[in-house]
Amino acid sequence: MTYYPPLRECMTNNNDELIVYGADNFAQFPRRDASVRSKCDRALPAAGRDDLVVLRGKLDREYHSWLRSLGLGSDHVVEYKAASQGLSLSELIIKDPEPILKIVRDTGRKPIYVPWFSGQMEAEAARVLGADLFGAPEEATLQYNDKAGFKQICQQLDIPVVTGASFAIHPEDMGNASEMARVVNRYLTTHETVIIRGTLGESGMSLYKTTGDDLPELYGKIAASGEKVVIIEPFLRVISTPNDQWTIGRNGEINHLGLLDQICEKGMVHIGNLKGQKTSARIFSFIKQASGKIVKHMANSGYKGVVGIDYIVTDDGIFPVENNARFNGSSYVNIIVDNIEKLNCPVPCWKFIKIKTKPCTFLELTKRLEPILYDGIKANSVFPLNCSALPASGEFAVILLAEDLNHIIYLEQVLAEKGVKRD
Repeated sequence: MTYYPPLRECMTNNNDELIVYGADNFAQFPRRDASVRSKCDRALPAAGRDDLVVLRGKLDREYHSWLRSLGLGSDHVVEYKAASQGLSLSELIIKDPEPILKIVRDTGRKPIYVPWFSGQMEAEAARVLGADLFGAPEEATLQYNDKAGFKQICQQLDIPVVTGASFAIHPEDMGNASEMARVVNRYLTTHETVIIRGTLGESGMSLYKTTGDDLPELYGKIAASGEKVVIIEPFLRVISTPNDQWTIGRNGEINHLGLLDQICEKGMVHIGNLKGQKTSARIFSFIKQASGKIVKHMANSGYKGVVGIDYIVTDDGIFPVENNARFNGSSYVNIIVDNIEKLNCPVPCWKFIKIKTKPCTFLELTKRLEPILYDGIKANSVFPLNCSALPASGEFAVILLAEDLNHIIYLEQVLAEKGVKRD
């Protein structure tokens, strides 16, 4: 059986070091409008007892108390209580590092700053804290996150990619929209549908599917989004969408964390992950070999941190389509499940999914989910996380912890009966 090291140990296994989680995704998005919500609280259940979690906003004390009652999470939490938009977490830390430095002094341990996405501000925040950075220089982060640049790197490494073209968006050029339409229509001569995707977005941002009849409208949306370059490709019939996760340690050590099955809405937008379904030997071997080439290239360029490479499995072949050169949403889930397994027993199967219910407090949610809520004892249960938007919109996420895939299906059915489900 293949051994995959816990992600937490890839960050540090030194008890004299203090992990400082900064799980803010603002650094990835220069434009922080209403479509981008900071998600610092996802680190709360992932943190160990002796770790430190830093939040842009306020701590949900109901959720935090629930975690601590189950032996999860940490009592070391710093709240900056910032507005929903504005400065990123790293910028807040640079402006006022003292709340974190006080905990560093009190613990007497060497801080390791672990951000979601590594840029210039994350490196500066680490410097201000006197911390090592579990992350990469901004140049390397941007190079591999850029979908067009990543595609070129795969071609250089002789890894097959989906046929397609990069297209520069110039709204000031009156003929630019018509030129994009010509490129799209070229692929529509051999395929029913074309996908247009921005080079830096995530979770369905700047991601469009077209049969050609709505191109003027799509061009307007893309131009308004601020995207400078898009990738235009035929939309292939996808059988599965594996995600392959690796880490490159601070000393350059490479570790493979294993494959997850991604759950994608309408064949495009990632809404969750599933672990417990065995991948065929052929697909696993191909993906591991391709990812190995990519990760070695990244390590040689100076990249450090988490790597999540998305693939599509089609009748036309297996293709890498995106390099999440940052923490992935499922990275925190991996750590949470590892923590649960240390406290209780193995979790053979789990599913992480974004979900919705009627707006409520976390305490009200626990009462609604009581029969299936994680309690540290049940073999099959529901673990809520990413709950900061719960009172306003009812949006949150769950990890379904189960003995097998049949119990995953059962837990989803029970959630739906309680009014908790995808729209």
